[in-house]
Amino acid sequence: MMMTTTMATRTPTGMWAVAALVLALPVTGCATKHDIRDLHDQMVELAARQDSLVRELRRQARVTQDTLRTQSDQLFDFRGEISRQLRTIAESLTTIEALAGENQRGIAGIRDQLANMRRMPARGVAGALNPQPGQAAPVAETGDAEALYNAAIEQFNRGQLATARQGFRQFVDAYPNHALAPDAYFYLADILAQDGKLDDAVQAFQAIGERFPESARVPDALYRVALIRIEQGKTDEARTILERIRNTYPDSGAAMLARDKLAEIR
Repeated sequence: MMMTTTMATRTPTGMWAVAALVLALPVTGCATKHDIRDLHDQMVELAARQDSLVRELRRQARVTQDTLRTQSDQLFDFRGEISRQLRTIAESLTTIEALAGENQRGIAGIRDQLANMRRMPARGVAGALNPQPGQAAPVAETGDAEALYNAAIEQFNRGQLATARQGFRQFVDAYPNHALAPDAYFYLADILAQDGKLDDAVQAFQAIGERFPESARVPDALYRVALIRIEQGKTDEARTILERIRNTYPDSGAAMLARDKLAEIR
């Protein structure tokens, strides 16, 4: 009876037949040692199969857990890639918006230039638009503010930074309170940065906020200062500026870029 109880606790459905046979042996009265040994061997075999089945189930459980863990990691990476692509799209949209604004101003400038060309002497127009080889192009010595500004923009886009600097400087000297003055100062600072004069560029970008605190160029100028400080290895100062942009100008395009840059340098 003790053997029968042990079998019932260790075996599932497959060993109940063996247990029933063991219970029947005393009744028949013809059990032999050989029979008992055979039954014992069958019980050992069934127990071994049961252990093998348990091991296989455990192995499959581990495989399933590993698969779930791998899929979770892949999902996390996928979400990170989607987030990166969204940031890239946002930066592209900001760039497109800036270019669209420049294009609008450029179109307006072309109209102004055409109007000025009708009023300017023919010789003066030819000298301004087609300088002699080796001669710096005079930047719209006559004409209104928009024509002077757009002539400087044209030289900037051509990569003629020295001539563009001259044009923007003439513009801010002649029209210090014009609506385009913050943009002109921004380009002057950008030219300094392109020339590698980073500290001078930082001062020029910072001066925009001092001269024109209400201008939409202020957060853009601050963002450029932060980028220069990162390039110079002054990460703490850059982080402070980026946080200022994010908190003070939350609806600007520069604020979105500042949030992404903060996430990169932390």
